[in-house]
Amino acid sequence: MKIAPLYRAAGFETTDLKEIALKIAAWEKKSSKPRTVIITQGADPIIVAVGSEVTLHEVETVPKEQIVDTNGAGDAFVGGFLSQYIQGKSLKDSILCGNYAAGEIIQKHGCTFPSTCKYH
Repeated sequence: MKIAPLYRAAGFETTDLKEIALKIAAWEKKSSKPRTVIITQGADPIIVAVGSEVTLHEVETVPKEQIVDTNGAGDAFVGGFLSQYIQGKSLKDSILCGNYAAGEIIQKHGCTFPSTCKYH
């Protein structure tokens, strides 16, 4: 999902993604657990807002000559992230797996997977 339409529709007066992540994290919700907001930015750091705190997570970049197709990179990130997060892994470890999955998928045409998984 592209974030620009969301911040415009929400009436945010800023385009600073860290501020936007904090504003979204502060949206009202029923549970008392802090909302986690994750914004990926391609090769730029991932923005994570949990409650009222923002952190940046560096992305392990893939050399440009190895990038074949970036379609599906965001979906791959989400899949890798959730595969770890639902197992109770830390936010940091879940992000690392999301990065791994996105990095693998952009080196191939379409949604294809390597024959062996290098992520541990």
